[in-house]
Amino acid sequence: MPPKKTDAAPKAAPKAAPKAAPKAEAKGKKAPALVATPIAAQPEFDLFTYCELSGETRLENDLLEELEPRFDDWQRHLKAYRLSTGGEKDPGYVLLWLEKPVEDEIEGIWQDSPSAGMAFHNLAIHMVMSAVQNIVPELADRGCAPLPKPDKAVLAAFKKFGLEWNKEGTVSRQFAVFTNMPALATCGTCMLKAKCESPAKD
Repeated sequence: MPPKKTDAAPKAAPKAAPKAAPKAEAKGKKAPALVATPIAAQPEFDLFTYCELSGETRLENDLLEELEPRFDDWQRHLKAYRLSTGGEKDPGYVLLWLEKPVEDEIEGIWQDSPSAGMAFHNLAIHMVMSAVQNIVPELADRGCAPLPKPDKAVLAAFKKFGLEWNKEGTVSRQFAVFTNMPALATCGTCMLKAKCESPAKD
């Protein structure tokens, strides 16, 4: 018996739901925020190292009597931090600096006596270098601390401390050190390599 005719139109096959367009890939992954961990910096005054830094072979007694007490007093203005993502595989960087009161004190001395001002200027440099060598001992053999180029995460960390990075490769504190932790084996990534006069330069 032939099939009965029907007026119903054949049902159209259900349309497949349109596929969602693939999400555009991020142009770059956001760098993880750095954790700033305080470090107990313990700089040590060394007369031989200070004289070598200053280019002096003899010091007047009046100056000699002031150097170490002032060195000890400035330690309360010394700030030191390790900057890293917090994991053991990321030792990160070390950042340390002397606060502005030390700069102001040296500037005041300079106004009265440029030679004395230079002597205490060198003392502040000796302090930050001694401090960073205490934290990263291998730097003592190099005699310097290679300066890496900070990325966005590092710049954000600087900002939290009220520090500003200058294109010349310095921060907004006169006596400061920023370097890798542990120290890099070569000078290849140091921002100051082109104008470095260190005998340890490779």
